[in-house]
Amino acid sequence: MGITEKAIDDISTLGISGRLDAKSPKTAESALNNLINGGRTKIVVDLASVEYISSVGLRVLLASLKKMRQTQGLMILSSMQPFVKDVFKEAGFDRRFTVCATPEDARSKARA
Repeated sequence: MGITEKAIDDISTLGISGRLDAKSPKTAESALNNLINGGRTKIVVDLASVEYISSVGLRVLLASLKKMRQTQGLMILSSMQPFVKDVFKEAGFDRRFTVCATPEDARSKARA
């Protein structure tokens, strides 16, 4: 799994690549926690390069979403591959998260 991070104004974009499963949750969880604990209130999670997500990966994203909501923050997911989108839909997570087609769309939504 790989993680990239960039900030544009007050919006942080976290790119995740590879598999988000039982073997790799700590990397994504640490990156998200660092942003949240660092005071970032707008986070876009770019999932374009995530080829697989398990229930463990879903838990990491849900825990981060809950932390963001506790601080009145905003976390938006973007660029889901079809398999990842299907997993979110089957788990009912498509109703819990704001999802945009591209990181640019997500940043625009975060600015609104």
